[in-house]
Amino acid sequence: MPIVYPHEFIARTAIPSVKAGLAKELKTRGISQKDIAKLMDSQVSAISQYVNGQRGGSYELSENVMTLLTAVAEAIHEEPTEELLKYGVSQICNKIIEEEYGYNFDEEEENASQEIEESQYESNIDLSD
Repeated sequence: MPIVYPHEFIARTAIPSVKAGLAKELKTRGISQKDIAKLMDSQVSAISQYVNGQRGGSYELSENVMTLLTAVAEAIHEEPTEELLKYGVSQICNKIIEEEYGYNFDEEEENASQEIEESQYESNIDLSD
C-alpha cells in the first residue's frame, strides 16, 4: 500500500470539503456567491457547486472540524480578508491532520524540544570499544 503523506491527503481529499464547508457557511451568513468566489480566488460556478453539494463532499468533516470551520466562517464574515481565509483554512487543515494522523502542530515546539533532548542523549552515548 503506498504511503499517503498528511499534506498530500489534505490537498487531494480534505481541501475540497473544507472549501465547500466554508462556502456554505459564508453563504448562510449572507455573503454572495460572487463575493465568496472573489475571496476564495475561485469561479462563481465552483462556489455554486460547493453550496449546492455538487462538489467537495467526498471527505466528511468531523464535528470538531465543523465547529472550527464555523468559527472561521464567522471571523471571515466579520473581516473578509484573504489573510484570514488562509490562516483559517490552515488551522482547519491542521485539525484534520491531528485527527487523521495524530500530529498536533500546536505541540511542534514541544516536539522540537524533545528531539533536541534525544539528540543530546544520543551524543552522550559512548559507542567506542
